[in-house]
Amino acid sequence: MKSGNLGRLMLAIVVAAAVCRPAGAAASELDVAHQAWLECVRAAIPQLDHPESTSETIARAAMNRCADQYAEVVRVLSRSLVPSCAPDSDCTREALAKAQSEATRIATDEVVTARIRVAGAQVLVCQ
Repeated sequence: MKSGNLGRLMLAIVVAAAVCRPAGAAASELDVAHQAWLECVRAAIPQLDHPESTSETIARAAMNRCADQYAEVVRVLSRSLVPSCAPDSDCTREALAKAQSEATRIATDEVVTARIRVAGAQVLVCQ
């Protein structure tokens, strides 16, 4: 994963969580949950990847396989949003929707990266 992807997600969480608890604690908790999810997605991709499938299809399948880990990311994110979004359910819903969109993009990027690695390894073998 590109560090910018995680950085944008972490920044959003830190800003939302800053109202009630130290940003370092929220960021650390989210980082642990996010890394567990990302490792699961990366492990799932080779098992699910088929040349005829689109990157988005593989990403969705990997995310489905890693639903428990993503649920933990959502729990951590939801807890961190309580101080700033508590009176506004739309605030929480929008933040979670943005996180879902970002997670889908990250998973798709991981599929593309995995495919590039495989293609590069095949080229090296053929030479």
